[in-house]
Amino acid sequence: MMEDTDPPRRHGQLREEAADWFAIMRNPEQAGVRRKEFEAWLARGALHRTAYNRIAEAYSIGKRLKYQPEDDALVSDKDPSDDIRQNEPRRTAKKRAVLIVAMLGAVALVAHLAAGSPREDVKHPSLAMDSPPGASDRSGQKLTTAIGEIRSFRLEDGSVVALDTNSLVLVDFDLQQRNLRLLRGRARFTVAHEGRPFTVHAGRGTVTALGTIFDINLLPDNRVVVRLVKGAVDVATDVSGAGRAQPAVRLAPGQQVELPNAPTPLTPKIVKAETDDREWPDGLKEYRNVRLGDLFAEANRYADIPLVGETPDIDDARVSGNFRINDSPRLARNLGDVLGLAVISGPNAISLARRCPTPPKGNCRPPS
Repeated sequence: MMEDTDPPRRHGQLREEAADWFAIMRNPEQAGVRRKEFEAWLARGALHRTAYNRIAEAYSIGKRLKYQPEDDALVSDKDPSDDIRQNEPRRTAKKRAVLIVAMLGAVALVAHLAAGSPREDVKHPSLAMDSPPGASDRSGQKLTTAIGEIRSFRLEDGSVVALDTNSLVLVDFDLQQRNLRLLRGRARFTVAHEGRPFTVHAGRGTVTALGTIFDINLLPDNRVVVRLVKGAVDVATDVSGAGRAQPAVRLAPGQQVELPNAPTPLTPKIVKAETDDREWPDGLKEYRNVRLGDLFAEANRYADIPLVGETPDIDDARVSGNFRINDSPRLARNLGDVLGLAVISGPNAISLARRCPTPPKGNCRPPS
């Protein structure tokens, strides 16, 4: 693999390439056609991956900051339904050139805000595709992530598995089939086209891919949620846990199905998939009028030091926006800026409060 040994680029050229690829990969039609070319560009070295990561983060921050403050902050005197209507995201299609210009502007904003601050302390999803342990073996591979980690793994057939925090997948490939089992957490499967069937087992469910991208979330109570991003999948329920399955249901893009943990489950009901969590492999999630307490709970799945509200009214405040939830210190600073709250960093928690305490408690960043 090349490691950025090409001749030096002119100033800004690598950033422009990264922005161009980011725009391409956000277009489902182009992403499917040019994915291999994009992955080859990423594989050229750490500078390319870092440039792409920064574009992705800049897009997230720029998307959130381009709206007026009331789009992101609590409006306590309004009915929440009014807030949702006023904060409906702008989802009209934009030309690729406009998207690139917007992202480059966001990069400049992030560079200005981050001046003098090291970037090494920021947790990012791993956009570089790591090979799983024992990748040269035909079976018995184990893919795993630690708490707070999001990582992508390339399998021997060219498929890619992205794992959310604290997740575990077992891989067993042979000459006839490709079998995987999700034992913990959440995974996105981007399946390479070939002759062998690609099957994922999770809880009481079995998902057979038909050339596709799909998510499987194994919940703590052993319920399974399958969401289709692209292509098609057949989802079957294992009645006995010993391989006897109900007739499969087929999902179309944008649909999801939940499989309960029950010995004799009903026929799964297909529903429209939630759209606010589709960028989770990048550590991003879109929230509309969410309680801060609920946002804290989700962010704390990734955190070594939890986020908390100093008082109950902080937990009950509501916010909308597109946030990176796997970097708690950065999330706390962003929420503090959006909502005008103090951020108190202590050894056991990061607290958001109306004001810095007197006498001082921990390291307090006052409201902006």
